[in-house]
Amino acid sequence: MVLGWGCTADNGLVEVGFSIDPAQGLSREDELDCVRCAAELGYRSAWTPGRGDASAFDRCLAWHQASGLPTGVAVVPASGQPPEFYAQHAARVWEGSRGKFTLGVGSGRMAHAASEMRPYLEELRRLLPPGLPLYVAALGPLMLCLAAEMADGVSLNWCSEDQVAWSRSEVERAAAVAGRTAPPIAEYIRTAVDADPAAAARVLSGAMLEYALGPVAYRRHFERMGFAEELARPDSAGVPPSPRLLSAVGAWGAPGEVRHQFLGLSQGLDCAIVRVLVREPGDAESARLVLEECRPG
Repeated sequence: MVLGWGCTADNGLVEVGFSIDPAQGLSREDELDCVRCAAELGYRSAWTPGRGDASAFDRCLAWHQASGLPTGVAVVPASGQPPEFYAQHAARVWEGSRGKFTLGVGSGRMAHAASEMRPYLEELRRLLPPGLPLYVAALGPLMLCLAAEMADGVSLNWCSEDQVAWSRSEVERAAAVAGRTAPPIAEYIRTAVDADPAAAARVLSGAMLEYALGPVAYRRHFERMGFAEELARPDSAGVPPSPRLLSAVGAWGAPGEVRHQFLGLSQGLDCAIVRVLVREPGDAESARLVLEECRPG
């Protein structure tokens, strides 16, 4: 099975990448140090989220130059820019990294994502350099079907083990109907490591609630996983999520307690991406602690 830039998972092992979100507030120097550290620890790929501008592409190119790792943007919002914009910057990084780049795209704020994304992806594909892998973000059945039909890979987000299994079955079914081989599946797994487990829980909780209590598509996503009652409480915005909810979709705790959680959430994926969460903005040591905890192998 080909993953993006040519990495393989033929041995049945999950490829492990990492992601550093600029929202974590690391300085440019600390960010590059963490990328180099991750490469030394054996991570196979480096990913960053996109914000609808060129910064994610610039970051990918700088990361590759610093570490030699394949990089990817997961994901840019289709509602944020026309296909020409993303294709231009993706081609720049593809050329600068000699083919070690993957572009992920999601619907963003499109009102009718599944129908609007089809022509968008057709145009984007036409403009991208031949061979550049195009991943599509998907949560519900319609977008999973679209990704299975049109993408080189599927990007999941905030999924439990059961939800990953369901998503894979949907992708495999839709790909078979389309006469295609099912594309590989990647996912961000938010991970917080702290000597104080309560602090790690707070960090993960803040990241999760931004999604679970935010966009309608994510609210439905968490409801599909069985958390409708917990999220429907009138005071849910002011009450920490239950440990059951946190552990279903992320990895958190003290050093030595988190790795097995991450491995459990990786089941069923082709590429598991450690999405680094730090205790406080700019805390590079916290970021390195996460990378050490979940190092491949």
